[in-house]
Amino acid sequence: MSAVIVAALTMVIALYAAGSEPHRSDEGVGGPGLFVKWLLPLFHLVSTLATVGCAGALLAAVVLLRTDGGPLGLQGRRAIRDASNSAIIWAAATFVSAVLTAAILLNTPVDLLRLRLDDALAVPEVKALLITGILVVALAVGVRRVQTSAAALLGVLVAIGALVPPALTTFPRNESYVVLAGAALVLHVISATTWVGGLAGLVRYGRASRSGLPLVLERYSQVALASSIVVLVSGVISAVGRLAAKGGGYDAVFDVLTTKAYGGLLLAKTVAFVILIIGGWFHRRHAIGDLETSGHRFWQLVIGELIVMAVAIGLSIALAKTI
Repeated sequence: MSAVIVAALTMVIALYAAGSEPHRSDEGVGGPGLFVKWLLPLFHLVSTLATVGCAGALLAAVVLLRTDGGPLGLQGRRAIRDASNSAIIWAAATFVSAVLTAAILLNTPVDLLRLRLDDALAVPEVKALLITGILVVALAVGVRRVQTSAAALLGVLVAIGALVPPALTTFPRNESYVVLAGAALVLHVISATTWVGGLAGLVRYGRASRSGLPLVLERYSQVALASSIVVLVSGVISAVGRLAAKGGGYDAVFDVLTTKAYGGLLLAKTVAFVILIIGGWFHRRHAIGDLETSGHRFWQLVIGELIVMAVAIGLSIALAKTI
């Protein structure tokens, strides 16, 4: 719950700091209203957190608590139930986001959106959210009765597929740097979700068995190392492409980074990820020995990592809303 509050507060503060908070429409009455405009980033946050929860639970069942394709243990079955429940929240928040996105982009009140259904379904961002919602509903239903880690792997593939459509519509133009940024963003979203979700899964399921925790931690460390590298590389590529798009070319990247609100948020998010990388290295190198005794120091560092990850999530959503 603390991480949720931190992510929400970070998002709101970042939106105001960047001047990207929702405003009342200047086009007179008839639009969706300020309340609806605020609901969109809030539901985006709910969707993102549910995605992380689902990813963490699936990763726990498939990797962290892996039984080489055999029947899931008690914690594995618990993780599958959690994944299904998180997917339900993810799907619901995604469908609501699709409605809110259509209302805002078409400047139409939500209750009148039914009169412009064809227009709404033609909006690329809305179509992407609907595709994601349908995939996640299938995920929630499909994994509910999964009994083996091999079968749960199919759920992981569906979850990865569900992350792709919204990422592809983030950069709608066709300049070379925008296409590059969009492709890198897909990898960035998938790897970041894996990294953050894996840590959440470690906290929720790894603490249940102290004797099995070293093995779970070793598996997560491998996932975290690979994910952090992909997050870093893809994040740099995506950021350069997005900055180039905002400045009109690669020669304007530095100016946008140092003078625009988007650049400031991007730098703040980068600092958060650097802290995470350093913190992950530190606690795996110096605090793992604490597991043999009480483990308090190790878990304090892990909770600290989750809080920083929550800050990064809040900044990511604010970045998506900053123009």
